Amino acid sequence: MTGFSQAVRAVGRPVHASTSSWWRRALRHRAVDATALVTGRRIMVLAPHPDDETLGCGAVIARARAAGDQVTVVIATDGRHSSRSQVLAPEPLARVRSGELRTACRALGVAEQNVVQLGREDGTLSDCLPEVAAELAALLADRRPDTVFVTCRQDSHPDHEALHEALSLALRYPVPAQEPPQVLAYPIWAWTSGPWFLAAGRLRTRRLTWALRQLFTTGWVEIPAGDHLGAKRAAIEAYASQTTNFTGEASWSYLPADAVSLFLQPSEIFLAVARPEPVR
Repeated sequence: MTGFSQAVRAVGRPVHASTSSWWRRALRHRAVDATALVTGRRIMVLAPHPDDETLGCGAVIARARAAGDQVTVVIATDGRHSSRSQVLAPEPLARVRSGELRTACRALGVAEQNVVQLGREDGTLSDCLPEVAAELAALLADRRPDTVFVTCRQDSHPDHEALHEALSLALRYPVPAQEPPQVLAYPIWAWTSGPWFLAAGRLRTRRLTWALRQLFTTGWVEIPAGDHLGAKRAAIEAYASQTTNFTGEASWSYLPADAVSLFLQPSEIFLAVARPEPVR
């Protein structure tokens, strides 16, 4: 998550609140239970920034680890540009967020050796897609996950969209004979504000059309949080730099409590993504 939260709060958020709320309810109504996709499976969670993995998949991660299943968490960027601050420079902020990530993953049951930080600067993923795709391909070959979680392509954030694209490229790399993983996309900004809100111009129209189409298509699934909501809450709380006014500056950008609450629901929701054919 980055400083987009400030834009969300500033630009007419109340006007869109009822529409995005209705859209979320409609998707939940259509979503089918997909607990089987994370039961006895090797899981990999890809996140563009530290905290996205917890917001989108925290209960899934905790569920899998409680069952003794393998979970690998991969964070693409260091989050150093999430806020403009006169108090905390980008490099120290990156170190803060790295520490928060480790604490959050411990709360979810993920050991540090299974947390991979690619270390890119946030805002740069679209500039290095081939390199990120190659790194992901190597991780996929090494960890051999059955199910991969990644941010939604329609999330209206360049890093979120780029990571989704990087995974699509990685899944087309030559691989040994093995089944490609099931891919489930989790919405972050598309969930809090609707996929159309942060887009502009023609893209906004396309995102709105896509959002409406989702109300009549299959593919959305949910996985109950069950007894793992407490672990997810603890992991979210580990991200003080992203959920509180960490420095006390008026310019500090963070996710407000009402937005956080949208990710502390009885289930987590995902969009099943068609698997690209790998090259053999």
